[in-house]
Amino acid sequence: MKKYALILLMALVGLSMTGCISVDTDCKYHAKPIYLEVQSKDWKFDTQNEQFYIRFDVPEITTKVFNDGNYSLHREYNTGTNDVYQVGLPQTLFLWENVTSGNTTQTIYYQQLVDYRVGVGYVEFQVTNSDFYYPSDTHNNLIKPESMVFHLQLIY
Repeated sequence: MKKYALILLMALVGLSMTGCISVDTDCKYHAKPIYLEVQSKDWKFDTQNEQFYIRFDVPEITTKVFNDGNYSLHREYNTGTNDVYQVGLPQTLFLWENVTSGNTTQTIYYQQLVDYRVGVGYVEFQVTNSDFYYPSDTHNNLIKPESMVFHLQLIY
């Protein structure tokens, strides 16, 4: 019987040392969802890194949140519908384009990486195509990435 009492006592002591059971531990946290929407026309092209990007000011990412909090970033599809879903970033898309030169049409396959950078006070998204292949219009202007909705979930 003493053996079981000792095991029970040890289990209770162990539980009191973990989680939020201790009075000294403040385990309150906050969760804040932030939706960031990019219109196709708003993407900028960085000629040095050969990628499209957009930067959002996010004042909720303070130094304390950056150092002690946590975040996750997702790309959201079908926003505002019953078919809404999210894909965690970074995301790799496998794309193709039919390119006609003279009388010949060739299918160009490439990958598109949608990635991000997070810092104190901001989130930056990048879209980079493999081999730096970027489709262009008839005037050789780069076609900007499509409009996108991103979901930033802060936990602090």
